[in-house]
Amino acid sequence: GSLQELERARAIFEMAVNQETLDMPEMLWKAFIDFEIKNKAHSRVRALYDRLLKRTKHVRVWISRAQFEASLNEVKAARSVFEKADKYFKAEGDSGKEERVMLVESWLDFETNYGSNKTVEEVRKRLPRRVKNQRLVKGEFEDGSDSYYEEYYDYIFPDEDKKQNTFKLLEMARKWKK
Repeated sequence: GSLQELERARAIFEMAVNQETLDMPEMLWKAFIDFEIKNKAHSRVRALYDRLLKRTKHVRVWISRAQFEASLNEVKAARSVFEKADKYFKAEGDSGKEERVMLVESWLDFETNYGSNKTVEEVRKRLPRRVKNQRLVKGEFEDGSDSYYEEYYDYIFPDEDKKQNTFKLLEMARKWKK
């Protein structure tokens, strides 16, 4: 019976996720992971997340991996996932900013539910400031102009502030020199 059915279902999932082109790979991976969670095969769930994170570094995958650990009350393991993900998105620089904001907000929720006042405060200190900025957009526009400034919101993380300040000082020094 049921053990053979489990193995057969696993084999089908394996064949499916190993295909080169998938229409909606995230749905398939989620179904496979949910299947293993339902069967309480926790080490298989972890292995699947590890394989998935080799293919994609999507922020939702990191968060869902951390939430899985939290659901088992594996607080240290969950925190470790958040820390690894934060390092990854920090290294991505500007291209990983939006994801990093989502990640740190999820991490804060996690610490609020599973952590202590101390860990909540540590994560709260990682939250970015939201700043309004302007950037030059070039092109050909209906009014005949070839550029305009658009406003956008940027996020400055505390661990970036130091870099920003150094840059601003250098910029000011350069202007002053002129």
